[in-house]
Amino acid sequence: MKSTVLVHTQYFENYNVGPEGFGEVPHWKPKGGHTFSIEMDADTLFYCDNPQAVFQKMLDEQSSIAEQFEYIDYEIQWQEPTPLGTEDQFIKHMQAIEA
Repeated sequence: MKSTVLVHTQYFENYNVGPEGFGEVPHWKPKGGHTFSIEMDADTLFYCDNPQAVFQKMLDEQSSIAEQFEYIDYEIQWQEPTPLGTEDQFIKHMQAIEA
């Protein structure tokens, strides 16, 4: 059965860029997280000896001179996420806690 696998990464941007384009030596800065997804049979993942290395190879194919992705972790999404609430509810609880 196919499942969605979420691959969590650290996203980096190359800051060595000028009017002529990117410089020879990249200057990578972490800019937050980025999540990729892949539809696959979970058994394929379970029988893989080193899924981290496989995912990193796939992430390398997504990377460029402008951006790159470093593998952090993966998770199998067995079901759709359950909505937790609304922004208004969040603000209401935040204000109650901070009061």
